Amino acid sequence: MIESALLWYTLYTKELQKEGFELNEYDKCVANKIINGKQCTLAFYVDNNMLSHVETAVVDGILDIIEGYFPGLVVERGKRLNFLGMEIEFIKDGKVEIGVVQYLKGMFEEFELLTGEKLVRTYTSPGAKWLMTVDEKAKPLDAQKTEFYAKFVAKVLWVMKRGRPYIEPTVSFLCTRVKGPDCKLKRLLCWTKQTVEDVRIIGADNLLDMLTFIDSAHAVHPDMRRHTGGATTFGTGIIDQKSSKQKMNTRSSTESEVVGNSEYLPKNIYFEMFMEAQGYKLRSNTLAQDNQSTMRMATNGKSSCTSNSKHISIKYFWVTDRVKNGNIEVVHCPTRQMMADYFSKPLQGELLHLFCNVIMGEVLRNVQKNIE
Repeated sequence: MIESALLWYTLYTKELQKEGFELNEYDKCVANKIINGKQCTLAFYVDNNMLSHVETAVVDGILDIIEGYFPGLVVERGKRLNFLGMEIEFIKDGKVEIGVVQYLKGMFEEFELLTGEKLVRTYTSPGAKWLMTVDEKAKPLDAQKTEFYAKFVAKVLWVMKRGRPYIEPTVSFLCTRVKGPDCKLKRLLCWTKQTVEDVRIIGADNLLDMLTFIDSAHAVHPDMRRHTGGATTFGTGIIDQKSSKQKMNTRSSTESEVVGNSEYLPKNIYFEMFMEAQGYKLRSNTLAQDNQSTMRMATNGKSSCTSNSKHISIKYFWVTDRVKNGNIEVVHCPTRQMMADYFSKPLQGELLHLFCNVIMGEVLRNVQKNIE
């Protein structure tokens, strides 16, 4: 199976390059070619492709070329598309809606059929404030139920990455409990069923200005580990997010933030390089932080460490080099506007719903105007 996938990829990219397409150096499944002075982009997953160009005639020509190499194409065109289980619709102002409604409905039906339980209970959040608390006295599930648990965690993981980024904090925790299943899965499914019609909106106010939020929650896990949250946006909705337990214990919230920077910023750097390879060299790459001590340490490195933080390993200060080289600008963001806060802890109430709307792109605002 692995060899066949590689053989297909090698064959397909060889033919694309023969026609003048160049692969993006940072994503080998994205190819570009300048046609009539405008960029034509082809993104593909195995043999599923998305093709775009401002001129319809150019799209027709590329389809004819691909059909010549690989006859029998099934083509779907227009502003509403189904792609790899996602319902995609291009809306006004260069924004795109991504839904996974049909996939979710099928998942709920399968759950209720297999368990005989109805997902009818109403919840105010995907995860309770005690989400990361583990009941060590809970009775383990048998092998069959454990397999069932793992299957549905994998399903919500797929949903989270494509159309429901706001469930990542809960999914992140559930992924750590596959060997010791947790009843919090059913709460997540009930809440997701309540919001089944939600769609994710992504848009760019400007493709040259990228904003990244990073935050860490201190000592939220039973073993006193911290939790990193991160999110990246170009203005409307988010293009990426992270919610994960830190791999080490830290002594303070400042230390947690420094480690969080080190954990999430590789994604920021990847997006910067990917965008430049697509022809969009960033004009601004901004890192928003709500901790002034962390900002100083990110800007000045070890020279800003006090006696309470001198022990932090130098490997967590590589971000300082990026700041000094002008690749990243560190700015202060008020805590109530720190989007990454959503991914570092199970928020509740008004703040949860505000951030949910921003993450899903339903609140169309330029977040850069709200940071200092």
